[in-house]
Amino acid sequence: MSYALIVKLRNALILLPSLATLAATVFLLLTVHLNAQDGKQQFARLGQCKLENGAVIENCNIGYRTFGALNAARDNAVLMPTWLYGTSADLEGLFGDPKNATQDSQAKILVNTSKYFGIAIDSFGDGISSSPSNSETQHGTAFPAFSERDMVEAEYRVMTEALGLKHLHAVIGLSMGGEQTFAWAVLHPDFFDLAVPIIATPRLTPYDLEVKEIMLGTIYADPSYANGNYSTEPDLKLANLFGSLTVTTPEFRNTHTTRENFSAFVEQTEARQPIDANDRVWQLRAVIRHDLIGNRTLAEAARSTHADFLVIVSGKDHLVNPQPALEWAAVLGAPTYVSQAECSHLIMTCDAEAVSSRVRPFLDRGKTK
Repeated sequence: MSYALIVKLRNALILLPSLATLAATVFLLLTVHLNAQDGKQQFARLGQCKLENGAVIENCNIGYRTFGALNAARDNAVLMPTWLYGTSADLEGLFGDPKNATQDSQAKILVNTSKYFGIAIDSFGDGISSSPSNSETQHGTAFPAFSERDMVEAEYRVMTEALGLKHLHAVIGLSMGGEQTFAWAVLHPDFFDLAVPIIATPRLTPYDLEVKEIMLGTIYADPSYANGNYSTEPDLKLANLFGSLTVTTPEFRNTHTTRENFSAFVEQTEARQPIDANDRVWQLRAVIRHDLIGNRTLAEAARSTHADFLVIVSGKDHLVNPQPALEWAAVLGAPTYVSQAECSHLIMTCDAEAVSSRVRPFLDRGKTK
């Protein structure tokens, strides 16, 4: 029995008081189904996904993984979109039961799955959800340009159509996932209660745009990229090396790489990444277009949202400037945490405990306004 069918059957049955026992049985079946799929890659087949630029993604598929179980009220779901170049598999360590985790893994758990139904969702262009690399009918450069708003609208369809949810407890995301968290708050302000954008921004600053343009330029300039019409996956050595530079600090690199092993570090860093080159380009272009403020002021955009925010940034971030997110938090009177750790944008590498010790209590407190 498919999950969507179970949801429809349960919703129909609970309208019939005489069949209350049967409805309870179906709900139990639903819970067992979710637990059976815990952490496994799943897909929502959405047919066509219409984009804000008027284009359409054909055979639109969105990948996701679930952790834990829905409660009886179906109001404990926490959504986490993927970061730039990341997949839902990369997010698995951020979900779990802290009581059953080792000390190292415990610090990285943001969503306590003994309390919450966690959903890690693959964003467009990550090679799991619909992407230039995996589309059969719109392959490679024929794949339409998408935005982070388009990512969120597809994710909303997964929540409502595939999972049958009418409300989320929270949306949490890191980097591009955090930008999607901001977008969720603007596009669907009443669909969830708590928003936790981490090392993210509601709109790129000129500095952010400069960094992303260089990231794109290092891909475009590689002859093996061939304007996206390559037959063999390009290595993109310079792009990989520059990407490594942007996510840390000079202090971090000097601490973790000696002059003696620098050549080995460069060789390892330049190595081909698992994500397809066109997928990288399409996601980067979506990030560059990310702007939730538009012709409004930042304060007007922030006040259009209804979720309670916890904003976490890195004060030393070289990839995403923290100022817009901090200004957003100030407008709303939202709590903030400014990490000064030398790992910078890789905040869960060396400052995970400080992050999780703020996120988990925030989720537990519930909505206050």
